[in-house]
Amino acid sequence: MADVYGGRSHGVPRRWRQLLLTAVSTIGPAVLSPLFAPGYSVIPDCITPTACMPDGDAAAQFTQLADLSPDTLLDELETEFGGTVPPQWRPVVERPQQWIHAYARLLHCVWQEFHPIWKNAEGLIRRETERVGAAIVQGCAEAILQGLSERFRLVDGSLRLPDPQGETYALDGRRLILVPIVSGPGASMFALDRPDLVWIGYPLPGIGRLWDTPATASTSAGDPLSLVVGQLRAAILRAAAQPLTMGELAVLLNCSPANATHHCHQLVDAGLLERHREGRHVRINRTERGDAVVDVLSQARAVPESS
Repeated sequence: MADVYGGRSHGVPRRWRQLLLTAVSTIGPAVLSPLFAPGYSVIPDCITPTACMPDGDAAAQFTQLADLSPDTLLDELETEFGGTVPPQWRPVVERPQQWIHAYARLLHCVWQEFHPIWKNAEGLIRRETERVGAAIVQGCAEAILQGLSERFRLVDGSLRLPDPQGETYALDGRRLILVPIVSGPGASMFALDRPDLVWIGYPLPGIGRLWDTPATASTSAGDPLSLVVGQLRAAILRAAAQPLTMGELAVLLNCSPANATHHCHQLVDAGLLERHREGRHVRINRTERGDAVVDVLSQARAVPESS
């Protein structure tokens, strides 16, 4: 939802983005705009799935959200913002019960679409749990923190996260919980101000293997784009509909960054991709020429053969 409606690119594949748009229909922007307004990254704990997940399945979570007391939400907003609630939250303050019910329905719709993807990720989640657990037992927690995400940096014992507020927090004896996220390679979620724990969400390693995207379909021998530019370059062009770093692209395509970089150079020289810098990262995305090539050759595949 942050990727689609919040303008925060997580590298979510196009098919997953379309699933979300289909699931939430026209109610998505109105319900989600308070959570993802530019310049804010505040989502109250009482409505954050990772923070409020009860014991049991997702259905229990949606029931709990739908039954959330409006006073609980209003109290948390008051604590967060004081007497001056930002404009994007004012419609929620005016009709909190109505917004809570709409939000719970929206999450339920999204979960129905994504549940099969989540089930497919169970093996990767188990493997990640074992990897992190083994590292902790062996005293290698620092190595785990260093490799969580390209967007995180471990500097002098501090983990630096991409937060527009830019505040500093200390663990002060609180537990640190790592939450692998089934999303894009740029996913980033965290809650740093809870009194009992700190949780940090990061991209689930190997998630690109689960993406049933057009890039996967392009490996078919009948795909015109693959026949013209090759399978990997076709996958790169389709993935680059939105800006991606080389690392994100490599995870998506399950190849090495060096291999992805080599093919991207060729596509840049052909005028199908362009590079631009965002902070420490260089991102690539399709040019207008690249859009046209993908569109034309994808349409060519869709045309049925004459009998």
